[in-house]
Amino acid sequence: SMSEYNSKMIDYMNDVKDFNFHNGIKIVKISEGYAECRAELSPESNNAQGIAHGGLIFALADVSSGYAADYADRECVTSNGNINFLRPAMGRYLKAVAKPIKVGKKISVVECSVTDDRGKLIALATFTYCFIDCATTQE
Repeated sequence: SMSEYNSKMIDYMNDVKDFNFHNGIKIVKISEGYAECRAELSPESNNAQGIAHGGLIFALADVSSGYAADYADRECVTSNGNINFLRPAMGRYLKAVAKPIKVGKKISVVECSVTDDRGKLIALATFTYCFIDCATTQE
């Protein structure tokens, strides 16, 4: 079933020792039209001012949006990203919720909100993804 597939995908992706793993980014939920990721904050997550680094926030939003963009099991890469940081990020964790605006044949556009552990809105982002199967056949 799709639910079992999603569960196996989450378990697998959360165990791979990649960028996400080393930066504390985990997939919480994926389904059609939705992806949610979470990053546990630690002292290593902070910038010199003692708040979560903007690069971590951007990465969390990008990862969540990427899963929302390629839910139909097509691989994609980020071709554009824009983020508005709305307030400092502090607390125990950050949560990113992403929903596609458009999923097309060649690209996907996704919106993402990032909140802290108190539910305060930290950032809003929009990403564009290019599906790899289209990118490699257009040469």
